[in-house]
Amino acid sequence: MIGWISTWGIRCGIATYSRFLVEQMDDVLVMCQSGEGEVEGAIPCWTRDSKFFGGIIAQIAAKGIDTIVIQHQPGLLRFSYLNELLLKLAEMEVKVFITMHNTRDRSIIFPSKRIEKAVEGLKTCSTVMVHSNADIENLKALGIEDNVVMIPHGIYPPPNEDVEPLPTEGRVMGTFGFLLPHKGQIELVEAFERLPGWDELILLCATREGSGKMEQKVNSLIQSKGLTDRVRLVTDFLDDDVAIATLAKCDLLVFPYQNTKESASGAVRMGVAAGVPIAVSPIPIFDDISGAIKLRGRNVEDIVASISMVDEDSLDECRKSMIELRDSLQWNEVAKRIQERLK
Repeated sequence: MIGWISTWGIRCGIATYSRFLVEQMDDVLVMCQSGEGEVEGAIPCWTRDSKFFGGIIAQIAAKGIDTIVIQHQPGLLRFSYLNELLLKLAEMEVKVFITMHNTRDRSIIFPSKRIEKAVEGLKTCSTVMVHSNADIENLKALGIEDNVVMIPHGIYPPPNEDVEPLPTEGRVMGTFGFLLPHKGQIELVEAFERLPGWDELILLCATREGSGKMEQKVNSLIQSKGLTDRVRLVTDFLDDDVAIATLAKCDLLVFPYQNTKESASGAVRMGVAAGVPIAVSPIPIFDDISGAIKLRGRNVEDIVASISMVDEDSLDECRKSMIELRDSLQWNEVAKRIQERLK
């Protein structure tokens, strides 16, 4: 039996990532966070940002688990705590496979959240899985090299023809992802106002804890710019099929992220699944979205200039690239690559 340590049953990209992969695998026990969300099919046995691992150790012992897969993000478990867990599992002779969703954290305020604090433990892992070549280089600089492999992030299935999308009208631009400052929704609305030839902007941007001020800012901006008839903010946490079907109705999806230390974006993969042209900020998180249109920068002027220069041929070429990327990285293919490592 494989033990899978991850968030579960909550609005979290890692929880979604885990769910899609676990659905493709057999004999997996999900060990999830305690006190949050629905936990059907999983055992809550750890707490976010805690170094108490008694619940995890108890499950390993009770179920006779000899292989563990960890989905790590420093917001769930700071690197110094992760190091303690990895060393404990090595002491128990448990094989550990860890997916690092962030290899660039260099917190100045909290030394325990710096990735350097986990180097000793990461070296004990059977395999450290990352999403990009930049991650490989980051870990190599820390002396972690021999056990590192790149496993691309999976892509959601194509639009389901039986699913009803949200209504759209005319030539539509869209984006998707949690409503957060670093994702550039404010900049996108400001750019949209200045872009001719577009009828509607739809923001499928669900709110979560800490999103309240952003929702107010976006709505205030829409009203102050006189865009209430042309810009629609949808803050509901939509079903994946509905979201993808709606994104598929757009003529262009834009992901104008301002900055992030994450290694891969689950949100942009919803756009890839939709099979439509995608424009992204020129930052490392999008390096693996081959064929995407690269914005020349992250500010409003750069977004306006970049989208203004995109012609129909470029859109068609980008659309073909997104479909090819989607079809090559379906979840069953990614799960297969991981399972081959677990043997």
